[in-house]
Amino acid sequence: MRLAVLADVHGNLPALEAALAEIERDAVDGILVAGDMVAGPNSVEVLRCLRALGASMIRGNNENYLLRFANGDAPDWQHHARQWAFMRWNYQQMDSDSLTFIRDLPEQRTLTFDGADPIRMVHGSPRNVSELVYPDQDMSRLEVALEMVSEPVLIFGHTHVSWQLRLDGRLALNPGSVCGTFNGQTGGSYAILTWDGVRWDAELRELHYDLSLIRQAFEQTGLLAASGPIGECWLHDLEHGVNTLPRFVDFAYEQSAQAGHADLPYVPDEIWDASYELFKIELSKGNIIS
Repeated sequence: MRLAVLADVHGNLPALEAALAEIERDAVDGILVAGDMVAGPNSVEVLRCLRALGASMIRGNNENYLLRFANGDAPDWQHHARQWAFMRWNYQQMDSDSLTFIRDLPEQRTLTFDGADPIRMVHGSPRNVSELVYPDQDMSRLEVALEMVSEPVLIFGHTHVSWQLRLDGRLALNPGSVCGTFNGQTGGSYAILTWDGVRWDAELRELHYDLSLIRQAFEQTGLLAASGPIGECWLHDLEHGVNTLPRFVDFAYEQSAQAGHADLPYVPDEIWDASYELFKIELSKGNIIS
């Protein structure tokens, strides 16, 4: 038995199609997706594609962001702050069927297969969909995650970093991200899980796709124009294989605090835009490290 393991597609249809073309040649028995299918130029199309293939999916933090809007739970500032224009645009593109499908997805799930060990799939961690698990930086988070579940295999997503480890005979795996792994190389990654009759073995794979197609998607759908700095920074990172977006957000909050708005949960629009102009200057000088 062979399974394709994907994560963090982020509405990137060209990347997904490239991954599926490779997976089709492998004749896998199933597709698992560890969350964050949405949040990009073609979120609805990505969901429809994966649903048509019968993929087993869970919600990631970005699916939860969309549901906050759909359920009326988003705070008022997320409805107007330019900082959240990217996610607002994504929500406005969703149809009721896609939102219902997302709402019905669990944040984690156990997958069982005849004659094979069960697999637990989470996005951030078993305790928090947004938790960042980097075993090379903090092994304790992985150890806690494994203590929380009983399955022999635990699949993560969220970080866009691919890795696999065996601890006490159990396999922990992050396939990275289909849309971009941010390791200095452009392109994404995914994994193939194979049951050998005794245990699951993982093969991590690099994914290469035509980056010009994702720029076209950002431009032609209107996402790039509508989303402002988040869309521009996200596209830059995809095209360069880096992860500067969190650095920009932190920088914008620092600028906001210095301007006397440390008590606000968001960055005022004028500071948000001005911060990105400053950030781009530093980025062009090579002073921003992902």
